[in-house]
Amino acid sequence: MSASTVKSENTKTSPLKSQISMLLSGICMGVVGLFVSFLGHYHLSTVVLLRGIFGVFFLTLFMIKTHSFSREFFNESFRFHWKALIISGLIYPFVIYLYFLSITIYGYAIAAFLLYTSGVFVLLFIIITRMEKVSKINIVSFALAILGVGIIMEFWNSPPLSLSLMIGISSGIALSFFIFYKKIIYNKRKTLEQELKLKAKGDFDVFLAFFHALFLIFIFLPFGANDLPKLTYIEWMFAVLLGLIPTAFAFTLYNIGVKKDKGGNIIILSYAETVVATIITIIFLNVFSIYTIIGGVLIILANIIVLKYSGRKEN
Repeated sequence: MSASTVKSENTKTSPLKSQISMLLSGICMGVVGLFVSFLGHYHLSTVVLLRGIFGVFFLTLFMIKTHSFSREFFNESFRFHWKALIISGLIYPFVIYLYFLSITIYGYAIAAFLLYTSGVFVLLFIIITRMEKVSKINIVSFALAILGVGIIMEFWNSPPLSLSLMIGISSGIALSFFIFYKKIIYNKRKTLEQELKLKAKGDFDVFLAFFHALFLIFIFLPFGANDLPKLTYIEWMFAVLLGLIPTAFAFTLYNIGVKKDKGGNIIILSYAETVVATIITIIFLNVFSIYTIIGGVLIILANIIVLKYSGRKEN
């Protein structure tokens, strides 16, 4: 990503670029389970901390390259978005920790599918708050998601609400809150662009990824710092790749996609993460379950129905 590509807030991002960015983001995020496994003998807090440290390192380089590491740009970004930035920053570490914990319990594929229950939880929030009337098609999509989770977990052999299942679903709930506040930020930023209130030069997509990665360090440094001197050279290499591929690259590409998303038409492409996670599960863990595939397809279908319906309502 060059400085000439995105140098100011008025730079336009084409829908095709956003779609490609979101697809690549999902692919990059899909390999995160491998790094969790490679570093799995350390506490999860340490793994999350390493993701934060090297994610911030590479994102700092990206910001320097795009001329975004300036006091003027930081001050402007905080002035307009400080509340949503702080709330989303506090939520994000829990998304990552719960997701990594789910990976250690269920493996890559199931954890990824449970994470992507986030889309239908937005519908649940609407029902609880009575924000708007919920259509029958949304009720159907919610039922599909619940059925999908049940099939993945093979409910006929497992207790319906185990602690481990709640951990996986909690990652999806946390992610739904995180995406919600990120959309608030981008919607407000779009209005500010139209009103020409943005003056500072900088790449806000990279800044947002950088800011959220910082919170991984703030929250988990007290818990994982003691393990850092124990890492071998090979483990440091895995930590560097963890910070680069499914973190710095993936976060930035995801933000580029979210910025142009309307009614979930681009966010849908992030579901490539579940496809990659499933393939990795089959190759590296030598595990294949038709129930995981069937249940995962139902969860993704439920998300697509919700997103497409909301898109039609917006139009």
